Amino acid sequence: MQVRKKPPRRYYRLAGWLLVISWLICFPAVAGAADTAQVSLEQAIRTVKANFTIPATYANLETSYHHNNDRQIWSLNWRSPDGNQGYFQAEVDAETGEIIQMNIWQPADQPAKTPPAAIRSKAEARQTATRMLNRLAPARVAELVPIPDDSQLVPLTRNQHTYTFRWQRAAGGVPFAQDGVQIDVRSDNNAVIRYVLNWTKTTLPPATGTINPEIARQGFNAAGMLEARYILPSTGRQNPGGKLRPQLVYQLDHPSQGYIDARTGKPLDLGSDVWFDGIGGMGGAEAMATVNDKRAADPMPPLSPEELREIEQTAKLLPQEAAIKAVKKWVTIPANLELRYATLNPEWGSPDIRAWNFSWQRPGLKTTPPEPNLPEYIHARVNAVTGEVIEFSLSYPSDPQKPGKITATLDREAAQRLAEDFLRQIQPQRFPQTTLAKDPDFDRPLPTGEDELPIRQNFNYQRLVDGILFPANGIRVTVDAVSGRITSYSLQWFNLEFPAPAGMLTPEQAVDRFLDYRPLTLSYIQVRDKIAPTGKVYLVYQPVKRPDTRTSNQIDAFSGQPLDYRGNPLNTMPQARHFTDVTGHWAEKEINLGGQAGLFGEFGDTFQPEETITTISLLRNMLLAGPRFGEQAPLPDQEVLDQARQLGWVTGNPAPDAAVSRETLAILMVRLINLEPAARITGIYQVPFSDAGSLPPETTGYIALAWGLKILHVPGPSFVADQPVTRAEAAYALVRTLMAKR
Repeated sequence: MQVRKKPPRRYYRLAGWLLVISWLICFPAVAGAADTAQVSLEQAIRTVKANFTIPATYANLETSYHHNNDRQIWSLNWRSPDGNQGYFQAEVDAETGEIIQMNIWQPADQPAKTPPAAIRSKAEARQTATRMLNRLAPARVAELVPIPDDSQLVPLTRNQHTYTFRWQRAAGGVPFAQDGVQIDVRSDNNAVIRYVLNWTKTTLPPATGTINPEIARQGFNAAGMLEARYILPSTGRQNPGGKLRPQLVYQLDHPSQGYIDARTGKPLDLGSDVWFDGIGGMGGAEAMATVNDKRAADPMPPLSPEELREIEQTAKLLPQEAAIKAVKKWVTIPANLELRYATLNPEWGSPDIRAWNFSWQRPGLKTTPPEPNLPEYIHARVNAVTGEVIEFSLSYPSDPQKPGKITATLDREAAQRLAEDFLRQIQPQRFPQTTLAKDPDFDRPLPTGEDELPIRQNFNYQRLVDGILFPANGIRVTVDAVSGRITSYSLQWFNLEFPAPAGMLTPEQAVDRFLDYRPLTLSYIQVRDKIAPTGKVYLVYQPVKRPDTRTSNQIDAFSGQPLDYRGNPLNTMPQARHFTDVTGHWAEKEINLGGQAGLFGEFGDTFQPEETITTISLLRNMLLAGPRFGEQAPLPDQEVLDQARQLGWVTGNPAPDAAVSRETLAILMVRLINLEPAARITGIYQVPFSDAGSLPPETTGYIALAWGLKILHVPGPSFVADQPVTRAEAAYALVRTLMAKR
């Protein structure tokens, strides 16, 4: 047999240099960058390959060089030749040689399934992540503090999932939430699939000469950081009549974003156009949850001609001609515009209201020149019940005689006077119930004319209810500062029942509750803006959530409970449970697995294993384990029953508080894994119970399948079909059913 001789080492060195040269030829921008980077492209590639295994199928490499703010980065991207087998991405600091980011994605191996026994525990995954941290960032470890991850949900229905571990920087004991490390580990093969290092290079100011927390708290209180307001939760909470239901909250809304300068005790003046770097959710400078108070983007579907006729006959809505006449009272519609469409639609947020929508357009828009000072488009909306104009907008062409020479004649104050004079005419009753709000997304006066005055000025007047702001409602106006015309107007004003403010917390009480939940903590933050793109580091007191809790920017105005973005108390959101009363129980393993998935949390940290489980409790946990996993809003009983019926788990109207029998448990578990067609076959099943002869033939198949799949716990020789099921037996069955399903 002929043995192939191994090439000498110089062969590999030569091949390596040829490969690097080919990369530099293919990517000239990278070649230029190599002259200034302290770490070469070759060194960056070798560093990544020394620490990670790149699949052999990823033969194509693309590289790029970035110099962003204070960081120089080599970006490396390996892919398969066909581009369909996933990718491996990495970034290396071109000054320090540190790997600062790695991410690998591979398509799921569809035929193969990971057996439950192969799923690695969180403890194993944490060891893997810790080893990776010590290998890649040994110089950073001394300043890193692990972020608790006990609330992380672990699904039961997936073959594999991802464990996420985070470390936060603490410099001299002062947390710096924007800096830290995140590592993601797959549960099936214990492989690291994501690594992110964020570390500020700017010198941190010394944590000396700072005020004490009490002075910071006084500054927070005096600044009016929390504002009482009505909100519309994004779920569209509705009363039985179908209308949206506002909630009264205290919301963190201040230009400083809640930061108190740790040396002066005053709110930190961040200005505008600032941004933060960092790893999200690391426990201090988290992205704040906001409530979407804007109107839904998707309109209600238009009504059919038959429905329109029925509505006009029964509700006596305004006819089309009268609605157009109402528009013409406020908007001049030139004779050269054609009515292109007219529809009658329900109003979002007010299902009992219909609105006419009109659109006029100049014919030959693309083939004929525009006419000076005449609009090309007009859109308008009219309340079909009251005849009130609730929206219009006009689009004018630019003046072809004066290309590039647009000069505004109105400044902000003059444009505001024009807007308010108009609003006093069109909304004499509602305008006094509003206040001019600062809305960066709407009020930004762009673009500017030759004299640098904005050529359009936008104004957003938000509704006040009993003196409390309701940002979801209000009036918006745009003024053309060149011609002095009102070019757009929009009214959003729901007919709602607002909770009375009587009994709400005082502002001082609200601050106390908010800071009990998010205590002011001495911290570092880094702020970037247009003036300082490399970032400036500040010492501040900021409201920081407690470890292993979720962040909220708002609290209930009456109870002081933190609320999620849907307006639900955070303590109702699913989180991993660590039960204190199941140690040594025969179902301890299954109960704890259910707890890690966020199930069976009705009693908080106690499970109460011997309590009888009710129908509604079992169905709710079945939903939360599968279709509604991680659901943030608590499910009302009726919604649980409705969804269970839609999924085919139950029929009819089962009593929510009824005890679940052993027979019913078997039926529900079989239906959960879609084996009911097999279970309904009669005459082929046998069960090893002494009372098998008394079991109903129509349920024997369900019992046999549940027993054969080892998802039922029956301690005695008899099945006892009508035996009430305990919470432990239900958790055991549900967890083992879901394990069998995946």
